[in-house]
Amino acid sequence: MSASTRDARLPIAIATLAIAALTCGATAAQAVETPTTLAPTAHEGEFSLEPSYDKNDKDRRIIETMLTDMETKWNAHELDAVMQYYADNYVNNDGLDKKAVRELTKEFWSTYPDAKTTSRTKQIRVEGRFATVETRDLAVGNTAKQMPGLQSRGELTSISEGQYYLKRIGKDWKIIGDRINYEKVRLAFGLAQKLETSFTAPEQVKSGQEYSAKLKVKLPADLVAMGSIVSEPLKYPQPPHKDVWRAMEDNGLERLIHANTSNYNELLMATIGITDGNRRALKGFSYLTRRLNVVPATTGDDSPIKDEKGKVKVEKEGDKSKEPSTESDSDTNSDADSNSDSEQNPGDTDE
Repeated sequence: MSASTRDARLPIAIATLAIAALTCGATAAQAVETPTTLAPTAHEGEFSLEPSYDKNDKDRRIIETMLTDMETKWNAHELDAVMQYYADNYVNNDGLDKKAVRELTKEFWSTYPDAKTTSRTKQIRVEGRFATVETRDLAVGNTAKQMPGLQSRGELTSISEGQYYLKRIGKDWKIIGDRINYEKVRLAFGLAQKLETSFTAPEQVKSGQEYSAKLKVKLPADLVAMGSIVSEPLKYPQPPHKDVWRAMEDNGLERLIHANTSNYNELLMATIGITDGNRRALKGFSYLTRRLNVVPATTGDDSPIKDEKGKVKVEKEGDKSKEPSTESDSDTNSDADSNSDSEQNPGDTDE
């Protein structure tokens, strides 16, 4: 059995134990007296490892056609037509409703007037009047405006994975919600379009937990880079943020960040400025963003974990002990590299 197979079965085992604890009750002692050996066997239908599309095949094909039509209208930037596929009570896992999605889509097309998207449907599950669609989505585009000083429009590339939640309302299927599990975006100007960059961080943490985000760029010897890493709760409208620029020693930058304690998912944002060796001329600029899903940390009574002063506790990355965690405000960030404390903007002179 491969490691990936073992990992995949772990949550199943945990769920099975939880169900057993709820349903067995007083008969648990009898199970101990008469042990049996169970092994996974092939099943058919809804408990099969291989999904069957025979049942509800008609609805599945209708949904596939609907998603294809919606993608076509999205690529044509037909806003009213796209929004017809959303139910009036739509809400996603960031708390955004149909009105917010409409405004965000309109702003996105204005910023990237040639934006296009393509999706790959991984699975469609239909159960009665409800359906879940798992997809992987790619979007590309160019900014309408050039960045001053670079005479370059920005190139956008975005990749995400998640689920659409649908409900049959009358004769039509409508999107009643969606969840983004994974998302990365890259927007590059000038020379940064040709450089290899990476921005790594966890995809999910507990509320208040400390985690690290790392930024790397591969540079020619005659160029230098400065960078910034910040995190903001995912809200609409998105609150403004301030970049704190730091020299990227060894072409890398790392920050330790505490997840918010307000039950918001987060948007991690990294910015890279590429200059000549004297830091006098800006050569390229890149924005990298990625999603961080935040899980509320609760006690047995479903209230947030707090210390004796009433403050929500935070958990440090890699801390496996049961000792109380360090206190921190939700927006507290610390630098992993204490030597990188330059706050100079890219392109500033050394004079």
